[in-house]
Amino acid sequence: MRLHSHGNNYVGSVHWAPVLDSISELRDHYEEEEEARMLATNDHMRHHVGGPRLLYEPVLATKADLVASIPARPVVDRMVARYFNARGVVPEIVHSGRFLQEYERFWLEPAAASYIWIGLLCSVMCLSTQYQQWIGDSADPETPVRVQLFQEQTVHCLVLGQYTRGVDYVLETIINYLVSETFLSQDDDIGIWLVHGMLVQLALSRGYHRDPRNFSKTSIFAGEMRRRVWAVIVQIDLRLSGQMALPRLLKLQQYDTAEPRNLLDTDFNEDTVELPPSRPETEITPVLYSLAKNRIDKMNGPVNDTQEHPYTEIMELHHKLEKLGDSLPPVFKWQPLSQSFMVQPQIVMHRVLLQLSIQRTVIWLHRKYLAPSYTQAHYASSRSACIQAAIKILELQQIVEEETQRDGLLYPVRWMFMSSRLRAVFLLGISILCYYVQLVKSSPDVSLDQDTGTLIHTLLCDTYPLWLRLSTVPRDVQRVVEHLRALLGLTGGQEGVARLASFPTVVSSLFMTPQDAAESLDQFRNQIYEGNRMK
Repeated sequence: MRLHSHGNNYVGSVHWAPVLDSISELRDHYEEEEEARMLATNDHMRHHVGGPRLLYEPVLATKADLVASIPARPVVDRMVARYFNARGVVPEIVHSGRFLQEYERFWLEPAAASYIWIGLLCSVMCLSTQYQQWIGDSADPETPVRVQLFQEQTVHCLVLGQYTRGVDYVLETIINYLVSETFLSQDDDIGIWLVHGMLVQLALSRGYHRDPRNFSKTSIFAGEMRRRVWAVIVQIDLRLSGQMALPRLLKLQQYDTAEPRNLLDTDFNEDTVELPPSRPETEITPVLYSLAKNRIDKMNGPVNDTQEHPYTEIMELHHKLEKLGDSLPPVFKWQPLSQSFMVQPQIVMHRVLLQLSIQRTVIWLHRKYLAPSYTQAHYASSRSACIQAAIKILELQQIVEEETQRDGLLYPVRWMFMSSRLRAVFLLGISILCYYVQLVKSSPDVSLDQDTGTLIHTLLCDTYPLWLRLSTVPRDVQRVVEHLRALLGLTGGQEGVARLASFPTVVSSLFMTPQDAAESLDQFRNQIYEGNRMK
């Protein structure tokens, strides 16, 4: 259980926070700090209601109000175009051809459109505006206002359209809305998870968990779009449950819906009588990344269910995960940045995200074998796999940090790395390394070879200034900074950064001399760029 200003929350063992909590002296310090913060903020919290608008937003609008608030068509045209051109960024749940037909009808007779379809349009405008804000350099003060307006309109349409009845486009509208809320949220908001729970229940009530081949009256077109929607719902479920370390809502045995085919929207439409075969995975389609991500995410189910399973099964799952990484679509397989400078930034971004998903799953699989009770040589491969996965996560963080700068390869897609979901993965990697360093210091049965120790030292030293810069935002970031500072024996602010080279704790004797630290940092960055580390 974790202590918060609003009470206690359960957090599973695969989350980064319990890993840090297992370092007892750090946990005691954090709990004292958190209790003091609660006393200081409780009065404020009574007057502030955060969380998803769908849970709290009062609705006073009418359909006429909603239609009247939609901008002029040329403005909306640009938003719709931006939405459908942001493939791989927005969820692949709306068929562009069908939507454009309905879009034309809307402008002919706006009042005839259903509340839910208007809500879908508002959600499209909301995500499109957020996307424009993310990719642009200008800080237009009106953009957040427009995002808020479109989000409010989406909520009003859902409520007025009685979304719990599960009519057409309800799931698509809620998914877009949920994605919008996720990108606005800087913390792990339980409200987002609750909204997703409603989404899952609505999808189950409409049979999305059963493959469309079970329903003879479902058209070929509708069936394939149902598969796309269900794939996104499963992906969101695994993503949110992993981020919040809570049980996933959907188990593999609960559904038989096939994965969608690797098709362009132009490959099928409402008149299609036979679905064409998937395009080769050497061809990039709007759903290719989603297919790759879902295959990795589906491994999380068996991984999370292995706590009491034989160790041989753990290793079997590890080998399956390795094979899964090797079988990624060619365009998404990891390549060193020195071989990727001609690749589109969005493709490199997807490669990073897929690698983070794989390494996070490796940690989930082997996490418990870091405990002192598993120091036997029999579990050495698990300890090594867990530590190496954490190292790779921090190497990826280093890549993201450097390449999202203004002249970096990932600068055009830098906003994709600002979400709390990715922050949780980076925090998991840091927590694992902090835990293991503390274990080496306190347990004579646990050792660390010189090369690995040197690399961990470099990674932790390099990550501290980054998280120090972010520590003014969410509380969990501040907590990591505090733990790193305590572990490395540092003071706060720039003085602490300056002292990194000396590394005065016992950890320094395990890793390197101060003179070696500065040299290895430049060497480490060069290794990552050339691909000598991330393989």
